[in-house]
Amino acid sequence: MSNILGCKLSFIVGWSSVFLCNIIDCNKSYARTTSFYKKSATTPTNSDNTKSSIHDELFLGKINSYLNQYGIHFGSNWISETSAVVSGGRKKGINYAHQMTFALDVDWEKLSGFKGFSTHAVALNFTGRSTSYDYIGDSVIQSQEVYIPHQALIRMYVFYAEQKLWNKKLDIKLGRVSTGNEFAASPFACDFISLATCGHPRAVAQQGFPSWPGAVWGMRILYNISPKSYVQLGGFESAPWPQGGRNGWDWDAKYTTGAYIPIEFSYNPDFGRNRLTGYYRIGGGFDTSRFNTWSSHITNSGKTDNRTQFWVMIDQMVYRNDDQKDHGIYILANWGHDSPTTSIIKDSYNIGFINRGFWKKKPDQQFGVMLTYYKVPKGLNRAQQFQKSQGMNNNIVEFPFLNRAPGVQSSAIMLEANYSIPIYKSFTVVPVFQYFHHVAATKNVYPDAAVIALKTNVIF
Repeated sequence: MSNILGCKLSFIVGWSSVFLCNIIDCNKSYARTTSFYKKSATTPTNSDNTKSSIHDELFLGKINSYLNQYGIHFGSNWISETSAVVSGGRKKGINYAHQMTFALDVDWEKLSGFKGFSTHAVALNFTGRSTSYDYIGDSVIQSQEVYIPHQALIRMYVFYAEQKLWNKKLDIKLGRVSTGNEFAASPFACDFISLATCGHPRAVAQQGFPSWPGAVWGMRILYNISPKSYVQLGGFESAPWPQGGRNGWDWDAKYTTGAYIPIEFSYNPDFGRNRLTGYYRIGGGFDTSRFNTWSSHITNSGKTDNRTQFWVMIDQMVYRNDDQKDHGIYILANWGHDSPTTSIIKDSYNIGFINRGFWKKKPDQQFGVMLTYYKVPKGLNRAQQFQKSQGMNNNIVEFPFLNRAPGVQSSAIMLEANYSIPIYKSFTVVPVFQYFHHVAATKNVYPDAAVIALKTNVIF
């Protein structure tokens, strides 16, 4: 009952805000709000702009304006995502999920004179249920990217030290780090709420590449080749989910299976007199862990294999709307690949666009569309076919096949369109439409699902 009431309240508040914002000028004096410490960086990885502007903070702005002179910055935000299946899928229904973030950054150069040294800590709170699992019929691709199951009341996320050297040309991070915050991170991916898009190409976000809210022991070394390019190398613990346990504080190595070693090159140019900004990333990673192959799950042969991942990510502005940074039309294109013998998703592709600042009277509004296509490995498909032919799934009612699938998997397409509307200062609402074609990458198990959703984001 409480979940239903929460869903209705979120929809009423959100849609009322959308209506009011189009009557009054909500954006006249306020900059566009962004997610605070979202799972993929909201700025390029080598940027210093890791905190929200104090002018965008609802309550902490005045506190931080005082503390910043001593190098201390507190951050907190609340993101809710209410998602409803209106046709297709397993059945009609609505679910609510949210994430609360609590962050502390300390610049020790300002505080004590330790040049270039800082520390960072982020903790998270989650609650809610999954629309994808309960109503769409997909246990892998989430409609609400903030949904995380079975977490403690407060989960420790990242806790690391950062040292900048050689006039900030070299940047080193060491501690409890999320690989996904450092590698294959798009500045725009989490402007969409589906887990098919938010964060990274979905094929690479598997063990060895812990994405939000997972963090492991690791080190990342980044070298700025020029003001517009960098190369970075990492070494991270490889451990199965949930890294750090339910509360994120289980930091021993008892679950470690190997090491993950990624490398990435990034180029962030400004083209032409209109400074058409681009973010280009190409990288790969190797996990020394040994994983059971899909065939071994069926034959019990014990056969194992490593994992190798690759990604290419392009975010390019093709038209500038005004002089504000990133106000224009961006074309977004991503590809991710993982080893087919052991991966959940072999290849994933994203293609879409966002348009920021297109309305002069309300320059901070944004419209975006993203199309995602992914396919599972042939080895997984064959193993599921064998399960079906042998009746090995007859005793399980829901998601009976390998990969927690409702049927034999092949490929799927997902579409998302959304409209981001800053309401007041640090409060943004985002109406969303999603369409799942071949739910859970299966055919003839569930009909295509149409979903409407509402995201709200408050930066405290």
